[in-house]
Amino acid sequence: MSDYRQRRKLYKDVSGSTVLLATDDLSSTARSLAALAAKYSIYVQRIIVDVITDNAATLTFSDDAGTPVKIAGTKASPGIGPITFDFGIEGRKLTEGQAFILKNSAAGLAADITWLAYMRPTGTRTIAQI
Repeated sequence: MSDYRQRRKLYKDVSGSTVLLATDDLSSTARSLAALAAKYSIYVQRIIVDVITDNAATLTFSDDAGTPVKIAGTKASPGIGPITFDFGIEGRKLTEGQAFILKNSAAGLAADITWLAYMRPTGTRTIAQI
C-alpha cells in the first residue's frame, strides 16, 4: 500500500473527481470539491487535471476562507493533456474548517479533474464534537 493511500485510510478520505465542461463558468461561483466540518482540515496530496479542451482560461484550487489559501493553479491556455500537482504524502493543508474548491477565470476550458485528499482533526474538540 502506498504511503499516500495509508494517510487516506488512517483519516477520512475526501478524494474525488469532477468534470469541468467548456460551458462551466466558475469565475464568480466556485465548485466545492470537498466539504468540511469545523475543527478539521483538508490535506490535498495530489491534483490531476486532464485538459480536454484548451482555452485562454485558468483553473485555481484553494480553500473557501475569506482570504483563500491557493494551493495550485494552471497557466492560461495550459494545453491538451494531463497536469499533475503533487504535494507529497502529508499534502498541502487548507485552512481549518474550510472546503476545497475549484474556480476558473472564464468558460471555455474543459477537463477531467481528480484529487487525492484526506481530512483530519486539527482543532480542539469537545466530547459532543467527536
